[in-house]
Amino acid sequence: MPTALTTFQFKGNGAKVIDLELSLSLTAGQCLELLKQASWLPDDWEFKCEVSSTGEAWAELGLEVLLADVIQGDGSIIRILPY
Repeated sequence: MPTALTTFQFKGNGAKVIDLELSLSLTAGQCLELLKQASWLPDDWEFKCEVSSTGEAWAELGLEVLLADVIQGDGSIIRILPY
């Protein structure tokens, strides 16, 4: 399975950043669930995600989207926004 080093930015109260090597066969929703299980995200909140390869231009990332469809290699950023 291909993997990529990806930066996750949580933009809620107490903003945080973590770099993870993750499988590109996961969906964005599966990544959020793993981060909740690791107590990195609050488990009772709803989130939306955005993805960027540079940190300049952002695109909405649906929770059902495979990471392999939007991440082409190391260095991408996924921004997690509570709503």
